[in-house]
Amino acid sequence: MRKSIVYTFVACLLIAAMPYSVAADASEDIPTNAAATGVHDSLVAALTQANLVATLQGDGPFTVFAPTDQAFIDAGIDLSTFDTPEENETLADILLYHVLSGNVNSSQVADGLSVVMANGDKVSFTVTNDSVMIGDATVTTADVEASNGIIHVIDKVLMPPPGDICYNVISHTIIPGATNLICNSHMFVENYTMGGQTITGCYNTVTHQVSNISAAECGAYMWTPAVNIAMTAQATTIHTALVAALGVADLVTTLSGDTDYTVFAPSDDAFAAAGIDLDTFDTDEEIAVLADILLYHVVAGTTLSTDLAAGANIVTAANGDELTITVSDTGVAVGADGATVTLADVPASNGVIHVIDKVLTPPADDPFAGIDCAATIGLTTDGYGFTPSSVSIDVGQTVCWSWTDSAMAHNVKEVDGFQSSTYVDGGVTSGAPATTIAFHHTFTENQTFYYACEPHISMKMHGEIIVGDGGVEPASDTKESEDAPGFIASTMVVAILGAVLFMGRRRSL
Repeated sequence: MRKSIVYTFVACLLIAAMPYSVAADASEDIPTNAAATGVHDSLVAALTQANLVATLQGDGPFTVFAPTDQAFIDAGIDLSTFDTPEENETLADILLYHVLSGNVNSSQVADGLSVVMANGDKVSFTVTNDSVMIGDATVTTADVEASNGIIHVIDKVLMPPPGDICYNVISHTIIPGATNLICNSHMFVENYTMGGQTITGCYNTVTHQVSNISAAECGAYMWTPAVNIAMTAQATTIHTALVAALGVADLVTTLSGDTDYTVFAPSDDAFAAAGIDLDTFDTDEEIAVLADILLYHVVAGTTLSTDLAAGANIVTAANGDELTITVSDTGVAVGADGATVTLADVPASNGVIHVIDKVLTPPADDPFAGIDCAATIGLTTDGYGFTPSSVSIDVGQTVCWSWTDSAMAHNVKEVDGFQSSTYVDGGVTSGAPATTIAFHHTFTENQTFYYACEPHISMKMHGEIIVGDGGVEPASDTKESEDAPGFIASTMVVAILGAVLFMGRRRSL
C-alpha cells in the first residue's frame, strides 16, 4: 500500500515535470485540440477514416492517449492501405485502444493500474523513477485539457493485446497458424551471419525462416484481433481462387457477416488440380452449381479441431448435404474426396477456417427420390452390357436404369423381340444416348419388355424385363383326354375287331 502511494506520488511529479509542448484550448473538444497541435495529423486522419471523430466530439468525458505523427511513422501505419470496411474496423479497434472513458489525469495514475479501454481490452500503467508508461508507450506530455476530456501525448501507437491472427498492416496479409511468439519475432537483418550463412531479409528468430520482403513489411506484423472469414481467406495469400469463387457465387457478404461458420478452404493448388475455371460459370444455372459446391465447404457454427471426436463426424453442410469429417492418427480427412486438413483452426471474427488440399464435390442428388425401384439396372464393368440383363417384376412395379460412364454414351430403347435389332415405333426409351442415365419406367400389364442400347446394339447389348407372367398365352391342349367317353369307346371297338380277326385266322389254320 505504501509502495503504491509512493509510485502514485512519483507519477504525479514525473507527469507534472514533462515538457508541455502541446497547445490546448480547454473550450474545444478533443479532435479539435489534436488537430491544432501540429504533431497529431496522422491521429486526426486515422480518426476521420475510422469514423470516430464524431464519437470523440461527444460529451464524454474521454481520456485519449494520443500518439504523435512520428509514432505512426514508427509503427509503419499507412492509412491509404486501409481501404475496405474490414480493414477500417481493425483501424478503429486500434484507435479505440487509445481511448478511456472518463477523466483520468496525472493524479490518478499509479504503478500497476489496469484499465479497460474503449475497445474492451485492458492496458496497464508502469511508473518508474524516470518515466510513466501506458503499455509500451511513454507519456511525453500529460493533462492536456479539452472541453470533453483529457489528452495525454504518447510516443508509440498502442496495439491491442494478443489477439487471434498475425496481421501485416502494410501488405494486409496474415500468416495462417502463426502464434503470438512467431508473429512478434520478425526482424529485418542485413548481412547477418548465422550458421555460416550471411542473411539479408526478414528473419524470424523463432522459426529461423527468412522472407524476401521489405524492411517496412517485415516490421509491420502484429498480433491483432481476427477479421471475418472472407477477409481472412483473402489475407492468407493461398486462397485467391476461393475468394474469387465466393465473389462469382455472391457469397462474400454471407461469410463477412456476424453469423459464425466453419469453412474448409481449398488452397489455390486445390482449385488448380480440380480444373475449375471460373470463367465458365456464366449462367444463372452454372453459378447456382458453383454456389452449391462452395456451400458444401461451409458448416454452421464454429468447429475447432479440438471439438472433433476420433473417427467419423457427420455434419450438415450449408448446402444441405451431409459431410463426413474423419479424425485418425494420421490426420483429419474431409468428405468422400478424402481432402486432408493441412492447417487447422485459422481463427476469424465470425468462425474458423481449416485449410484443405482438395476441392470437395457435393454428392449427386438422388435422381430416384420418391420412386420405389423394384430393380435397378446398371452397366457391366466393360460398358458393353446391362446388369442384370434379365429382371422379373410384378405388374405395377417400376424398373430404374442408372449409370455414369464418361467413356461411352448409352441409352435404353425398346425392340420387338429377344435380341432383335428392330425398334418399336413409339416404344419406351430413355432418350438420346448419354454418358449419364437416370431413367425409370412403371410396367402396368403382363408382358416381356425387350430393349437394347442403340450405340451398341450390334454387340448384342440387350436386356429384358419379365412382368408378371411375361404376357405369354397358355398353349391349347388339342389331344383328347384318355378319360373321355369317345376315347374309351374307340378303344373297345378296336379291341373287339382285333379279337375277331385273331379267331378267324385260328379257324383257317
